Amino acid sequence: MRRFKRRSARMNLLHFRVLTNRFFRQIFTNAGLLLPLLLQAPVMLLILAIVSRGDAFSARDVTQANVVCFMVIVMSALMGILNSYREICKEREILSREVFGGLDVSAYALSKFFVLSVFGVLQSAILFFGSMAFIDYAFPHPASAIVLCFAATALTNISVTALGLLVSAILKKSESAILPVLVIIIMQVVFSDCLIELGSGAEVFKFITPAAWGIAVFGNVSGINGWSEWFSKPMYDYSPLVSLLALAAIALVCMLLTIARLKHVYRQKD
Repeated sequence: MRRFKRRSARMNLLHFRVLTNRFFRQIFTNAGLLLPLLLQAPVMLLILAIVSRGDAFSARDVTQANVVCFMVIVMSALMGILNSYREICKEREILSREVFGGLDVSAYALSKFFVLSVFGVLQSAILFFGSMAFIDYAFPHPASAIVLCFAATALTNISVTALGLLVSAILKKSESAILPVLVIIIMQVVFSDCLIELGSGAEVFKFITPAAWGIAVFGNVSGINGWSEWFSKPMYDYSPLVSLLALAAIALVCMLLTIARLKHVYRQKD
């Protein structure tokens, strides 16, 4: 039994490597896949440059600083969902043939997640570090703050990517994803606990909203809660590490559910 498990683990790892290489090749040899991944971040960055106030943090303008935090994180979340929401359901027929031919669904889901996460980190780097060219974040502790804010931007993208893969695993056709994707986008906007004041009944949703945790990191390292007597966000007082762990946990849970969903769909193979 132990020997079988070791061999099975090696085979699953082999499947993961092969699928990862294949997915990278698909992207880099298909302009229709590659260009959207490369152009999303520059377009988002251009929009951010047009609408944001560059001295919002140095001037300690609470409203404008929150707008910048909101836009950077929500834009990162939007890229994550756009990257992933069709990835599994559009390959349903191909996946069915390969699974019944011996493909491991865990390796398949993880390869999708890994490749899209690589692009998500690249997109986040372009968005966040590019924004530093025209936004003076005026961090009290720049070195650690830059690392933490980039990590928050990247993990927001990654966690929403995982959420998009879960949606894609649940649905059979990509055309059916419009409504779930719209709900996810609205969720990042409404329950981010940034620009919209949440009532007591709605506050619980912010804890399962990736954008809320990403914005909390920006709010904490910028010290926004200390700028004004009338402004205070409880999540801005959370340790950045807690917020980053929450984002990682959301991504992990979504991927476990994605794998469980695919194993349930193809349970007859076993």
